[in-house]
Amino acid sequence: MKNVSFIIPSYNTGQTIGKSIQSILNQKYKGKIEIVVIDDCSTDNSVNLIKKFKKIRLVQNKTNLGLAKTLNKGIKSSKYELISIVWGDCVLRTNNWLNHLVSIIDEKEVGVVTSKLVIPTNLWNKYGFWDKLSLLKDMKSSKDKKNRDGRFALFKKEIFNKVGLYDSKTFRIAGEDTDLKWRIIKKGYKIKHSNEDLLHLHGMHKFSLEHQLLKKALPIAEAIGVNYRKHGHKSLGNKYWNPITSTLLYGSLFTPLRLIGAIGIIILLISYILNVLKYEKDIRILLLPFSKITKDIITIIGFWKGFFTKKQSL
Repeated sequence: MKNVSFIIPSYNTGQTIGKSIQSILNQKYKGKIEIVVIDDCSTDNSVNLIKKFKKIRLVQNKTNLGLAKTLNKGIKSSKYELISIVWGDCVLRTNNWLNHLVSIIDEKEVGVVTSKLVIPTNLWNKYGFWDKLSLLKDMKSSKDKKNRDGRFALFKKEIFNKVGLYDSKTFRIAGEDTDLKWRIIKKGYKIKHSNEDLLHLHGMHKFSLEHQLLKKALPIAEAIGVNYRKHGHKSLGNKYWNPITSTLLYGSLFTPLRLIGAIGIIILLISYILNVLKYEKDIRILLLPFSKITKDIITIIGFWKGFFTKKQSL
């Protein structure tokens, strides 16, 4: 039975970190397990909660390093041949989660196994309006039982020796996983999807619209621009709606094709509103055209900033 090092990056995860750690301790796994939590200078009660668990190793960054450097620090300090990375706002859904993932990674050419992120319905119902807008894509994915694509959850440690660690010089808080994905594939390793879920408790933070746009959408868009420059069109994911196509659509408003562009944007907004109505009915839905256009513009700006600077730094 192979031994597993769990790496948990934590930054202000006081509302969820205890549940995340406990779900790992509850695993019915016969191999050895170590849990390493790297706290990136949290300002909430995260550290005090983490210290209540006796069977973990807590590493506290002296300065805020960002996600990529924090992950690399955890990987370097791990001692076992398999590495599982679980974010501080994620919970292993079943007690056999690890057994299932290890059984898949034992296959010779498999280097990474994913676990699908699922938002619990009971938590979704408690989220604020702007949280729901931000997590709408994630909720749709949660309900799509056919799609098993998920977050990288279990690695063979040897992979990091062959493809390198997360690119912390280029990515600070977003995009590092997409970059690693394409480097792993380039080396010939297979990425397999598991049937196990990670319960994603991210929306519990109840962020404002301003935070959703400037602290989340902008850095993510910047990272997409960097990865597009490094790995090409395949890194964009959705080939029909992405920062390239949105640039063309909104840019058309400043050309002789402005009428066609305007009609396209109106159709886009109507489709978006109808999609939101399936999950939320709120008077603030009247603000959706404004918030959608604002987010699209911020995404375009962030994308091209990342593309030209070749760095995710926001």
